[in-house]
Amino acid sequence: ISVPTNPQAPRRMEMILRPQIYFFFIPLTAVTLIFYAKILYVLTKRRNEYNSIFYKLIRTQSVFDISYVLLFMVYDVPQDWPALYPFLIGMNPTIWPQVFYGQVYACCNGQILGVTLNSVSRMLLLCYPGWRAAKTFDSLSFPLVMLLHYPFPFAVGLYIYFGQLPSIFKYIEAVDKVTRVTGFEFVQINSDITAAAAVAGAIVSSYCYIRVLLVLRTRPFRSWKKEASMYITSFILFISLCAMTVYYFFNWFYSITNVPDAMYAWRTNYHWYSFTMSLLNPWCLILTSLKLRVAVFGKFASKIGFFVRSTTADQTIEVKRSRKETTTINPSVI
Repeated sequence: ISVPTNPQAPRRMEMILRPQIYFFFIPLTAVTLIFYAKILYVLTKRRNEYNSIFYKLIRTQSVFDISYVLLFMVYDVPQDWPALYPFLIGMNPTIWPQVFYGQVYACCNGQILGVTLNSVSRMLLLCYPGWRAAKTFDSLSFPLVMLLHYPFPFAVGLYIYFGQLPSIFKYIEAVDKVTRVTGFEFVQINSDITAAAAVAGAIVSSYCYIRVLLVLRTRPFRSWKKEASMYITSFILFISLCAMTVYYFFNWFYSITNVPDAMYAWRTNYHWYSFTMSLLNPWCLILTSLKLRVAVFGKFASKIGFFVRSTTADQTIEVKRSRKETTTINPSVI
C-alpha cells in the first residue's frame, strides 16, 4: 500500500459526517466515564462485598470499554474533519496506526468474551447452584478472572501489531474522507477471528439466557430480586453482543467478497455498536442497583423519582444500612 504524502483533497472543506458522535456520544461518554470510574472505585474498595464473578468481570472488562472510547477520540473523530487530516497522515511513519488497529480488535474480542463469560456464570449459578463447578467459577479470585479474560483478546491485538503489515491513514474517495487502510488479506483474517468469536459468543449466550429465563419464569420475583441487577445488566449486554455480531458478520462478508468501498462505508457506523457495548455497564448498574446508585450519587439518589418511583420499606432500610446488605431494586425497572 502506497503512502500518499499529499492525499487528494476532499470535496467538502468542512463536514461532520456523523453528528450523533458530537451531539450525543461524546457528551454521554464524558458523563459515563465519570460514573464508571466511581463504580470501579467502589467495586475495588469494597471487593469483599462485591465478590461475585459478575463484578470481577465488570472490572476486567472496563479495561476494554474505557480504552476503546478514549482512543476512538484520537484516531476516529479526526477523520470527520479535513483540517485534522495532516495529523492523521503524519502518524503513518509511526507505530500508532497499527497500535490503534490492534487495540480495536483486542477490545472487541475482550468485550465479546466478557459478555459470554457473564452469561455462562449466570446460567451456572441459577440452573446448577449445587454444582461444584458453578461455585468454583463464582468464587474465582480476581487474578484468575484476569487470566481467564485477558489472554485471548491481548493475543489478537499482539498478533495484529507484530504479525501484520502496518496500517496507514489514507484518503478514500468512495467515502470522501481520510480513514485507516489495511491490507485486505489482513482485514479478512481479523474479520474471520472476530466474527467467529462474536457468533460463538452469541450462540453460547443465547443458550444460557434461554435456560435462565425458563427458570426465572417459574420462580417468584422475591426469590431472585437480590440478583436482579446482575441478570438485567448481563441480559442487556447480551443484546448488545447480538448487535455487534451483526456488524462483524457484514464486515466479514464485505472482506471475503472483496468490496472495499462498501466495507469502508459500513465501518463509519461502527460507533453505534462499539459505544453501546462500551458504555452500557455503568448505566445498567446505576439504573438497576440501589446500592450502587447510593455509592455513586450519595443518599440523594434514593429520593430522585427518575431512579426510584416509590420508596418501599426495604429500600429505606437498604440506604440506612450504609450499603452493607444485598441489592434491592424497584421491580418496575424490569
